[in-house]
Amino acid sequence: MSTYKFTLSEQFRTLAKEELREADDAVRLDAINQLRDWIVKNPAIKHCRTDDIFLLKFLRFRKFAVHQAGESIERYLAARQKMPQWFQGTDPNADPLASIMDDCPITVLGRDDAGRTVIFIRVASYDAETLTQDSIMRYVMMMLDTLTEQEEVQIGGVRVWMDCTGISMKLLSLFHLSEYATMIDLMTKTMPIRIRQIHSVKLPKFAVSLANFALTFTSQKLKERIVCHHTTLDARAQMPEPLWPESFGGTALNVDTLNRKMRKQLEGKREWLLSLDEQLQIDTSRSAALWNKSETDAGGAPPEIESGMVGSFRKLNVD
Repeated sequence: MSTYKFTLSEQFRTLAKEELREADDAVRLDAINQLRDWIVKNPAIKHCRTDDIFLLKFLRFRKFAVHQAGESIERYLAARQKMPQWFQGTDPNADPLASIMDDCPITVLGRDDAGRTVIFIRVASYDAETLTQDSIMRYVMMMLDTLTEQEEVQIGGVRVWMDCTGISMKLLSLFHLSEYATMIDLMTKTMPIRIRQIHSVKLPKFAVSLANFALTFTSQKLKERIVCHHTTLDARAQMPEPLWPESFGGTALNVDTLNRKMRKQLEGKREWLLSLDEQLQIDTSRSAALWNKSETDAGGAPPEIESGMVGSFRKLNVD
């Protein structure tokens, strides 16, 4: 039985009600208890968290449709099992994650007036000379697992700013096309995070074809939320001034200061992050039918893209 109490501001209470169908305490508690019971009785699930925050991140991701939230949990657990190189062993104190955090490609700038968490990504901060696609994705998944524990992120979603200045072809070539498809699928259908906007700044011409390829794996709704800017000044007009990075002439906190704060938070969660490998396990053979389920009726990807995810997983395991 859940003992959850809503403690966020009225802004997030209103957002939860109007955007996520989290109507009131009774609706929330009933959905939590239903989803917990579903996990306990699911024969495919070996181990799974059943705490309120974990269940709420998937309920909010699926706007309190309990059945769809359950399917999302299965997808997430299966992804962790099928792709351990991207999900498991997320130790922030050990390389390669520790060295990636030295450069901190991902910075949490704060929240805008709409309650969205603003994430600043400096793509060129990934060192193409020393990193692999596995180490980059393990860092990204560690960040997402950590961020989605915050209820403000679960409800308000994220607004992503990607600074593509200085990215190299070598960095982009670390991933095969099938891996880009799988990455997009993970970000949009598997990880329980609501992407409200994506702003890309200074995408080089040689990356345009790859970006267009990636867009074929996204929903129409997400496509409409993606904006490309030719210059930093163009992008600045869309960014709340208090959140504009100091390194670009803004008044926000210094990016390095924010990164040190985030690193301290991740290091404090080290034992929790590593414990997820044991806490989240599923018999992937018993959940295989889930991959063939089309989401077209719900406005998701068409069947040929959806079913292609399994092929991408297999390629990743074989290459």
